[in-house]
Amino acid sequence: MSLQAKFGLAIAMAVALVSPVVAQPAIPSWKGFYAGLNAGGLFGSTSATFAGPAGPGGFFGTGSGFVGGGQAGYNYLFGPVLFGGEIDFQGSTYAAGVTGGGAFGPLGATERTPWFTTMRARVGYPVGSVMPYVTGGAVWGQRTIDGPISASANYWTWTVGGGVEGMIADRWSMKLEYLYMGTPSTSLLPGLAETASGNLLRVGVNFHF
Repeated sequence: MSLQAKFGLAIAMAVALVSPVVAQPAIPSWKGFYAGLNAGGLFGSTSATFAGPAGPGGFFGTGSGFVGGGQAGYNYLFGPVLFGGEIDFQGSTYAAGVTGGGAFGPLGATERTPWFTTMRARVGYPVGSVMPYVTGGAVWGQRTIDGPISASANYWTWTVGGGVEGMIADRWSMKLEYLYMGTPSTSLLPGLAETASGNLLRVGVNFHF
């Protein structure tokens, strides 16, 4: 066999071996709309001081609870970097027992967060089927307190966090995510100087359209 024939045969064999690999998508598509479900836990603390006829006084408490809900968003790729937006709605069993006191004696109550929603931007860096990301935005929700005095209030606050998401099948991904949430904009009772925070850890599954 001539040298030219051997060289041509080698090229043909190389093309035959590489063609099936080239035909497969090397990187999953992160771009576009997605929606899914999530579940996890919310852990938080609250403290407050007050003055006026009932003071001086204050209270403190920590709590936890189950969180579950759904999310939807859109991803867009700018070169190797992903930019996106996501909104979610969460039902919550979060409850914190708060204790303290003031001019009228000791205080014991239960603070709850029955629901909240977050609206966030995401910035990620996909590496094949895995994407670490950071996220941040706003939280809108409701808090209640039950005890000697009962009240409820809707509130805004900020959130920041991060996570990692991975493709597990065609169009399906799973994520692990942590969010820190700041002090609510509205106090549960008039005259409170309050500091509160929440730590949300959750897993989720998304379908990419």
